[in-house]
Amino acid sequence: MIRSWSMATGGLHWETSAQVTLPPTSYKLQLFLSSESKTLVVLMSEQIYAVSLTSGKVKWITNLSNTNAVSYKYMHIDADHAYAIGITDGSHVTVATVNLETGKVTSQDSVAASWITPSTECEVLTTAKFVCFDTRMKHFYSLLLPEGRVFLASTLSDLALHATTTKDVMLAQLQGDTVALRLTPTHHALIRLDAAGAVHLTKDLRQVMVVGTTSAGNTPLVLTLSRSSTDTLKLMAYNLNNDMAVEIEDLINLPSNHGSPEKLFPYTFIRRESGFGYKLLISSEDHSAAFFSQAGDISWVREEALASIVSVEMADLPVSEIQAKFEEEFGSEHDDIVTMFNRRITTQLSELQLYISETLDRFLDNSKLTAYEKKKRALVRDDFNIHKIIVAVTTAGKIFGIDNLSGELVWQTFVPQLIPYQHGDTQTLPLFVMRTTAHFPHPPEYAVLGKHQVTGKGMLYVFSPISGRPLDIGITGIVELDYFVRHAFLLVQHDAHFLRPIILMDPDNKVYVYPPSCEDVLAETASQQYLFSADRDTGVLTGYNIEYSKSSGFVSSPVWTANLPRESQVIAHVVPKMANDHVHSQGRVLGDRSVLYKYLNPNLVVVTTEGKDEQEKSYVNLYLIDVITGQIVFSANHARSTGPVTIVHSENWVVYTYWNQKLRRNEIAALEMYEGKTQSNTTAFSSLAPPPPPIVERQAYILPYIVTAMAATVTEKGITNKHILLALADGGILELPKALLDPRRPINPTAEHREEGLIPYMPEISAPKEMIVNYNQSVFNIHGIHSAPAGLESTSLVFAYGLDLYCTRVWPSKMFDVLKDDFDYWLISVVLTALIFSSILLQKMAARKQLNAAWK
Repeated sequence: MIRSWSMATGGLHWETSAQVTLPPTSYKLQLFLSSESKTLVVLMSEQIYAVSLTSGKVKWITNLSNTNAVSYKYMHIDADHAYAIGITDGSHVTVATVNLETGKVTSQDSVAASWITPSTECEVLTTAKFVCFDTRMKHFYSLLLPEGRVFLASTLSDLALHATTTKDVMLAQLQGDTVALRLTPTHHALIRLDAAGAVHLTKDLRQVMVVGTTSAGNTPLVLTLSRSSTDTLKLMAYNLNNDMAVEIEDLINLPSNHGSPEKLFPYTFIRRESGFGYKLLISSEDHSAAFFSQAGDISWVREEALASIVSVEMADLPVSEIQAKFEEEFGSEHDDIVTMFNRRITTQLSELQLYISETLDRFLDNSKLTAYEKKKRALVRDDFNIHKIIVAVTTAGKIFGIDNLSGELVWQTFVPQLIPYQHGDTQTLPLFVMRTTAHFPHPPEYAVLGKHQVTGKGMLYVFSPISGRPLDIGITGIVELDYFVRHAFLLVQHDAHFLRPIILMDPDNKVYVYPPSCEDVLAETASQQYLFSADRDTGVLTGYNIEYSKSSGFVSSPVWTANLPRESQVIAHVVPKMANDHVHSQGRVLGDRSVLYKYLNPNLVVVTTEGKDEQEKSYVNLYLIDVITGQIVFSANHARSTGPVTIVHSENWVVYTYWNQKLRRNEIAALEMYEGKTQSNTTAFSSLAPPPPPIVERQAYILPYIVTAMAATVTEKGITNKHILLALADGGILELPKALLDPRRPINPTAEHREEGLIPYMPEISAPKEMIVNYNQSVFNIHGIHSAPAGLESTSLVFAYGLDLYCTRVWPSKMFDVLKDDFDYWLISVVLTALIFSSILLQKMAARKQLNAAWK
């Protein structure tokens, strides 16, 4: 997909896509501009296509012959031709000439280059030179295009330069025959190539973070950015035609929460009065793109990191200051009567003063308030707890606080050292809710777990979800662990300050507690704590029990092991139950008035695997495993099926989707587990003394949609009916009642089935358009849905994230606990008033009647 944006507003001009026949992982899309023909040429490995710069219309598509495993990665464009340059590892470079008007390939020539590898830094200069830097031998190589048949070599030492490490070296094209060589993240050098291809040092740029190039009129300029202060960058522009004279020197305001700039795309012009003006587009370390005008301030910024969210939580807002005073009103239980009375009077006077102050602020001009003060006043819990802060963690290491009502970014923070864990194609940064806002006066506390960028060891970032400010550890909130983290989970128990500790396990099975002050909490219940791990590389699932001794501390010992052979199947998903899921009813009332009790095992985990049988036909396996004992409670096999599989696991049921290869359709399956009509334990469930194997009801349905993500609605008490939320590939979010996926739906319903309210079975799920909760606001590439409860039992808050973001609220059982908008308040007021007056009148009439009867 290619999009054209407005520099002034950031708005979309056009977007287009080509019919690409290559898999997405086999190419890297690159853009090249031909100003003369107003054509945008797109290179994707051996495929090239041209797009009109004005309309976005695709002109032509060409496939390059690729008999020698050539990887086309570079291109040079002149007035009539495009030259695609490909490399063959350790062998040669291929130059393919393509006509810009017709897309026809006119020639393909090879040049020997035994030193070249896929990691070699190369650039194509506007003067038709192909230059490479070999990081292993630290040699420069240049080739004249298109007639050159041999590379010219020179060394880095000839320029009196030195690169300490090869991983930081990067080559970038500038104006004409000049290139920029990055030696370290803060050291660049400008190098010029002469007509013969020999290299010469033009300027050594130290403390420079990024280099860009442009021209104003006929003046070629090189622009550099260096750090001036925490939130300020220094912009310098050098004239390439005038011995690197300084033409622009200015300060750019870029907040530190964007990290270091990585790429600079400048645009310069000659002012009418004198000198040069500029506009800049800066791509930063946090995946943001910021546009700057001449004043040095941000015109607009796009937070592209929001397209890579991996963890989400919805945080309750704190109560208002008046409500917070209620907590202090009665004092401590250890105070005497006089102290409690004095505290109550002073607190109520303080509440009155605060109420008067807030009332006056509503009517007086509050323009003098700072933006932070205005935002702080708005971030107060409402009556129904619908207003929340969405805490989103991204793979870039940036954390956002988003207002769920307006979509405004309340706060943002960037942790450059934090990188995600990699599990196959999935990246994760677990987010832990250590303390919520419910425990006033203790502040809420969240933590993100990741890896340190340099050491690879565990790293925690502890912060407040309301302000985004770091907590506990100095001013950074960063906790660098001195061990690698293999597994982590949040303890159910909390300490005296309502703080739930994080339990971490290293590869040697040693267990750690964060914060260390909560070790006593784990020590009290260590023998009752179990954890498990699933190794996708080996297919082994292992359960552990935590043991504690004063000499060796906390250690986990293996309790059980389950082996899912890697040779035949690969673990695709491991899905436990939702942490904020509530079970309201322990059973299901049948049509004959008996109760079918649910199999409510809180330790149950869904594991799905994908593989191929002996006939090379794909299959999907599903396992329900009790992670305390390792018992496989249930398993199912779907032959001739494949992923991607999406799963929802809640209460006593599992819903999942897969692709049926035999019938070439998407299917959605549901299974429910019951103990039977008698319950083995009415108080608590124990995996160590489990009930008999559950009765499993299951059924599959045809789903006429492609599902990219799936979740279930969550409410405060779990009384409201469950709905399944499905993110569709066509941009819709479908709200599907769980009753439609009931595996007990009968083919021929009886009177008892109708009494129970079961819907007759139909093989295909037909959902009307009214079930699309986002209506015509399409959201694409959604890879996750998060659901959170509101203060109203009828309401569930939904946040879908991916390339697009969408937040809304749904009412699975309608708004049964709120009056409707068309409720007739006037009528009920008149009726109530009439009843009150009637009761008073009748009371007086009855009293007079009794008095008259007494005188007779």
